[in-house]
Amino acid sequence: MEHVTIKDAERMTSPNPFALVATRKEDGTANVMALSWWTYVSNSPATVAICTSDRGLTGSLIKKNGEFTLSMPDESIKEAAFLCGTRSGRDCDKAAEFGIELEDGETVGAPHVRMSALVLECRLVNAVAVGDHTMYIAEVTSVLADASRRPVFAAEGYKRLTAVDI
Repeated sequence: MEHVTIKDAERMTSPNPFALVATRKEDGTANVMALSWWTYVSNSPATVAICTSDRGLTGSLIKKNGEFTLSMPDESIKEAAFLCGTRSGRDCDKAAEFGIELEDGETVGAPHVRMSALVLECRLVNAVAVGDHTMYIAEVTSVLADASRRPVFAAEGYKRLTAVDI
């Protein structure tokens, strides 16, 4: 064994589940963020955790609104989904700019990505500071799926998105 960096470890453990997190901005428009730092943490009640940088817009919106959606985008929009990780929602409307169609949430005020294999609608339960990130723990209020779609995963550490046959 040899010592490696955390970035090396991230590459070695790829692919990672990938999602687009959606929240609402103060003006009512959507904010969409690319994310692969998320996980299931409980079955009963259904609960997930996501981590976002403390410098980003998404975390502040989750704290303010108390809700968000996690959409696992279909491979047909993987390029647009990847681009969501290259810009800040402070500077643009990523969904409009990259052609990502959104739909209203059923149980939360945040929208979700229409072309998704899986959507989790979430209500914030707790926020925990973790280094330069915050972990948001949220109860899942609705689960929507389209089995005909193939979700994408972050590969090679987060350099690209790919569908994986399971």
